[in-house]
This record gives sequence, structure tokens and C-alpha cells, in this order.
Amino acid sequence: MIDKDSTQYKQFSKLWAGETPKGVNITKRDVFRSKMKNSCQQEGIEFSEINAYRIFSGEIKELGSDTQKVGDVKVTKPPRRHLRGI
Repeated sequence: MIDKDSTQYKQFSKLWAGETPKGVNITKRDVFRSKMKNSCQQEGIEFSEINAYRIFSGEIKELGSDTQKVGDVKVTKPPRRHLRGI
């Protein structure tokens, strides 16, 4: 269940709507949604607000040893080319 009173959900909903202190910033909203869409595709799930929140909150996948968080998106780095089993 999603706790709509949690600070994490409030932060997510502001980013999802693109809210800023001066009003709504459409560019910020679109950039955040694009990052969440890419994350959903990396995880192999359908893009929706609920799935995006599950990724944002870290519910779907915890960070592994080869995964780092860049902004709001988790990025998995492949092994270096000379270390791969070609």
C-alpha cells in the first residue's frame, strides 16, 4: 500500500506534477517522467504512476553492488569491456 501522507510520496507527487515554489514547471515534469519511464523499461514493467513510485521509493529493486543512484534514477553499470567474457 502507498502511504499518501509520507514525505517520500509527497516529494514524488510534486516531482510527478512538476510543482515548484513559483508554480508548475512543465519541463521539470516531463524530464522526471522520462527518467521514470526509462527506469520502468529497465526493470521490464509497464510505465504508470504507481510503478514509477514503486521504483522511486526503492520498493521494486534494492540497489545492488553494481548499481548506483544518479538523481532519481538507478543506473546499473556493465563490467568494463576488457573484463567481460567475450
